[in-house]
Amino acid sequence: MSRLIDRLPQPDKILDKKLIVLSKSRTGTFSMYQCFQMLGYKPYHMYECVMNGYTHMSLLNEALRNKYLGEGKPYDKADFDKWLANYDTVVEIPSYFVEEFIEYYPDAMFILTERDLGAWDKSLGHLVTTVTKACHSFPLNVVYRLDNQIAMFTDLNETFWQVIFHGRGLRAGMSLAQADYVKELLDVKLEDGFGWEEICPFLGVPIPKERYPRGNAPAEFDKLLGGFIGGRLAATAYKVVGSVVVSAIAIGAWYYTKQR
Repeated sequence: MSRLIDRLPQPDKILDKKLIVLSKSRTGTFSMYQCFQMLGYKPYHMYECVMNGYTHMSLLNEALRNKYLGEGKPYDKADFDKWLANYDTVVEIPSYFVEEFIEYYPDAMFILTERDLGAWDKSLGHLVTTVTKACHSFPLNVVYRLDNQIAMFTDLNETFWQVIFHGRGLRAGMSLAQADYVKELLDVKLEDGFGWEEICPFLGVPIPKERYPRGNAPAEFDKLLGGFIGGRLAATAYKVVGSVVVSAIAIGAWYYTKQR
């Protein structure tokens, strides 16, 4: 089967990878993504992937399914280089490709954070429940058929849950996800404090005057998710102007964004 990554043009320039964050989702990765932006890096995080649209979500989906579900040739260094050419820092996504990133980018600096297992379990459960409910409820379960970005967003999240929970679902698979989590060598604990004082000396850069970003708590995640979905709902409404679906989508978009 032809892979999407093979059909993309070769980039003119590939940035060297300076930082690789191997931490799993819900361990402060979004805050690190924000802080690296503030420090002048060019970071790539799950949020960046989604905001970049259909192609980037499709690449991540393909890379995950090829590695974990055996649907095609797993990505090699040339594939990751092509996908991530415009970024010098990769956050959270390497947690699914730990061996690959360590082998392919040995000159990068690596960061791995720890979080209390109970807190991680609760946060991950909130993430799965929120996204799954949104994807399988009106209006997304209708817009899925009309907007390729919403369709890929839904497909990508279904792939995540298959990979994270070993195809067994949230309840049956959480113990397996926990086992995967504790197998890793962890050297920074989120609950002990994690901010400029820990990151900047490691990177050898001055501590900024600005407050360290504390993003992606559940409420902020819900707001970000609502913004993305609301934008796609509005875009879909314009595509189908004149059809009977327009008013329903418009109302759904308004209602969804107001509830976040």
